[in-house]
Amino acid sequence: MDFSERPDEAQFRTEVRAWLSETLPTLQWPEPPELEDKVAFWRPYQTALFEAGYAGLTWPQEYGGQGLDERMSSIFSEESAHAGAPERLNTIGEDFAGPTIAHFGTAEQKEKYLRRILTGEDIWCQLFSEPESGSDLASLRTKAVKVDGGWRITGQKIWTSRAQLAAHAILLARTGGGERHKGITYFLLPMDAEGVTVRPLEHMLGEAEFNEVFLDDVFLPDSAVVGEVDGGWKVTMGTLAFERVAIATGRVNTVKEIRNLVDDVRSRTDADGNPLGADPHVRRSVADLWGRVHLHQAISQRVISGATGGEPPGEVTSIGKLFFCPLVEDLADFGLSLEPLNDQFDLEDGVAGVGTGGLGAAEHEAGPQDQGHRHWLRLANQARGTAIAGGSTYIQRNIVAERILKMPKK
Repeated sequence: MDFSERPDEAQFRTEVRAWLSETLPTLQWPEPPELEDKVAFWRPYQTALFEAGYAGLTWPQEYGGQGLDERMSSIFSEESAHAGAPERLNTIGEDFAGPTIAHFGTAEQKEKYLRRILTGEDIWCQLFSEPESGSDLASLRTKAVKVDGGWRITGQKIWTSRAQLAAHAILLARTGGGERHKGITYFLLPMDAEGVTVRPLEHMLGEAEFNEVFLDDVFLPDSAVVGEVDGGWKVTMGTLAFERVAIATGRVNTVKEIRNLVDDVRSRTDADGNPLGADPHVRRSVADLWGRVHLHQAISQRVISGATGGEPPGEVTSIGKLFFCPLVEDLADFGLSLEPLNDQFDLEDGVAGVGTGGLGAAEHEAGPQDQGHRHWLRLANQARGTAIAGGSTYIQRNIVAERILKMPKK
């Protein structure tokens, strides 16, 4: 595989870098720490992205995208991370829901939803997981009953990121046309529909990043179905494949994180005043992480190459996810290991930040080292959740074993 940039890729990188350097200073910094407050900060930036042609880079041009390949999108992500661009609030819309609708949706669905995702008008969430149906997604129990003109949906979803911000959701429900995979239908749900209740769930850092969503006899018209009735599993596999591309190719910029670690090691000394980087254990750990980060880049390029045809990407995304998740966990854990928790963290409840109203509440009061510690703490916890997102580690191992290595099913 050739990792060198083509002339058009190098030119694109230069243009993106110049646009970011010109645009980012015009935003109303600082970026708010609380998720709900980020929307007003993020929307003007998303509008600027759309107007400049940088939203939906891989989407077809007829839906507001640019029709570029995944390598161009990867370049934009790299430059955005290096420039300190705002957090992407609509990753589910841009990376999962939008590509799924573009590939499997009707002409009316594409016309109604896609452009508004790219302009930032509509944020999306994903209503897949349930209290007893996470890794085994096909065991979901939410039911959709056919009625005149549409469906009545009843059930509960959980671990729904950003449901409190979302205008729409991609939703799986059982319509009964067969056992497990054969009886599931894929719907598009307006989050303001009657019967939808969102309840935020605070995680151990004191933030409500996730939600549980209750569906009480919610009506959806027939036009809300994506693909075939009872044939939603095929559409679902497309969505999960798009999600795994996002995870495998860098939901976290591992190159940036290893550079942060190297800088951190260079700036520190041990208890005796010796440079921390002189410690053989530290040097060995950093070298190991550095090598794994660059191997992750190679795997990412393989995933990107496989996703350039416009089709839902294949099983290679599972390899990328299997490699990425423990790498991010180890990066964060090593960052945390460089300095013990200090007394600016309230440990009454056993977790930094919880006793003081969460991570965001104290963010602006902390010094640079404290903010660095909070960064690694947040990343360490998020990495554990990412290992479940898009299909758990054990599901990915089965996919690799059965579909790539052609091992027999047990």
